[in-house]
Amino acid sequence: MSEAVIKQESITRKPGAFEKRIHEIDLIRGFLIGLVVMDHIFCFVTNFSRGWPSCQGLYQFTSFYWYSQAREIVRFFALAGFCTVSGISTAFSKNNWIRAGQMIALAFGLSAVTNIANTFLLSKIGNAADCLIIDFNVIAVLGFSTLFYCFFQKGTWRRLAAAMLVLFIISWTYYPHLITFVGNKYINFPPLFEPKNYADWMPLFPFIFFFFAGALISTHVYMPERKSLFSKRYNWERPLCFMGRHSLIIYATHVLIIIGVLSLLNLALGK
Repeated sequence: MSEAVIKQESITRKPGAFEKRIHEIDLIRGFLIGLVVMDHIFCFVTNFSRGWPSCQGLYQFTSFYWYSQAREIVRFFALAGFCTVSGISTAFSKNNWIRAGQMIALAFGLSAVTNIANTFLLSKIGNAADCLIIDFNVIAVLGFSTLFYCFFQKGTWRRLAAAMLVLFIISWTYYPHLITFVGNKYINFPPLFEPKNYADWMPLFPFIFFFFAGALISTHVYMPERKSLFSKRYNWERPLCFMGRHSLIIYATHVLIIIGVLSLLNLALGK
């Protein structure tokens, strides 16, 4: 094939999602979802490998990170960043009502599946099964955040800023109490505030604040042109951008994959 034909094909080829989308948003979101997946791998390996006599070195390695202060810091900033980037991209959506409904339905579906899985696996892996339960996680937070954003998406940026200020005040009021203990039990709040010991539990506050902050950033940085801030793209960005484009699918499926693989390993390596 001649060089002229190759150039002609490159000119006529339609640009893909990597070329058309705002790639820095996908890039950051892909990196953050990678951190979340890594965090879950450490969580599940720690809980499963506890009962593997031949893999105590693995348990010590993963548990060192899982119970460290560094993990708490990384997790918070990863989730806050993920919610902020999701808020930015939500401003580009054609129908946020549908997106909100889909994410809320997916969140409740994951909750039902993982609670059923916990019931069946509790007798086999003991307390480690508790880490399987997903009752209110990042998908639920994004779903409800998107739902609340729908009431402000057609308003001015000042209205959005006012809503963000209210959310900040609520978050500032409630979030410090989420880590307060009464004896050995958490203080009880309504469901959107109530702390859980589950590894994947995530409160609506303060993370809805970060979501709205992202939506406000989008109105000033990306609207109305909806163009990337960087014209040049690099091939090394493609895997992360792919993960960013499909972050919700990755989030919804990776836990089940990890559980399945570790459950099989548990049959071979467990006591």
